[in-house]
Amino acid sequence: MIKLKDLYERFEFAKGDEYQIQGTTNSMQEFVTHIKNLPEEIGSIKVTNSTISFTSSADDVEFKNKFTSADKAKVIKIIRDLSIEFKKKKDPIYQYELRSYFGTIGKQKPPAENKFYISLKTKAKDDFGDRMRSGKMGSLD
Repeated sequence: MIKLKDLYERFEFAKGDEYQIQGTTNSMQEFVTHIKNLPEEIGSIKVTNSTISFTSSADDVEFKNKFTSADKAKVIKIIRDLSIEFKKKKDPIYQYELRSYFGTIGKQKPPAENKFYISLKTKAKDDFGDRMRSGKMGSLD
């Protein structure tokens, strides 16, 4: 069996991820390749369908239990569409990320029992997060 990391040049897998699911890349094409190569047996995977910095769960699309080739095609279309939209806003995506809600600390759950999310990083989203954390936008209460 070929290890996923042997297929990539710029995809950085999260340290300690024995299943080679979590990681980041600055290449949309490499991220798309990673999505295509993910196992079908995934607890869930969530991706936002919005370009705004602070989204609600209503902006998320989630796939549960089986991650079929049709589901993968939908996720790839969302990522490509969002990449185009962010470029139009002059705030291109500089990092594509796939993470687990459970992280990599301690014993990992197998993909079929794990929940994952896709994160797209841009400068404006980072700036918004920095302002929120610093309290410049008011209290979070």
